[in-house]
Amino acid sequence: MHYYGLVFCCLVPLVLSAQQRRVSPPAPAGDVRIAVVDLETLVRQLPEAAQIDRQLSETAQRFRDTLTQFRAELERRLEEYRKREAILTPEAKAKEEENLRNLQERYLQYQEDKFGVAGELAQMREQLLQPLRLRVQEAIRQVAREESFHVVLDRSSPTVLFAEDRVDITYRVLDRLKRGQQ
Repeated sequence: MHYYGLVFCCLVPLVLSAQQRRVSPPAPAGDVRIAVVDLETLVRQLPEAAQIDRQLSETAQRFRDTLTQFRAELERRLEEYRKREAILTPEAKAKEEENLRNLQERYLQYQEDKFGVAGELAQMREQLLQPLRLRVQEAIRQVAREESFHVVLDRSSPTVLFAEDRVDITYRVLDRLKRGQQ
């Protein structure tokens, strides 16, 4: 599973919210210049986005592997319990059922801790993406200022219904980002 989608979806809100915070005085309707940038293309083209994708994928796979081990242990213990259930005393049965519940709770807690909304993977994604977001945001701002654009929209957003290629500054922003690396 590739995390470009995750990298992309986590990149968009910050760039857009940062653009919204810098509100300039309203320009006359005829003077507003609008440009678009394809953030999805930018993310696919930047080497650090691919590196972030790899890191997130590797970490997620390690977490999935551990979950698989948890699940296998739970299934093995449940199968053993079912085989011995008929010969167990009520106290032994209750104790084994409690152990199985605890194991299941540990499995679910691990899953939430690693993959949950505020889980380790989400925190790692946020930490890795923050510097990239700031670079993209700054490059967009610089290109927009140099070329006198008042508004920059994300072309890959479903709210952009149409945009002519001549107002697309994606590759100028990408060029700015790549030149900034050297």
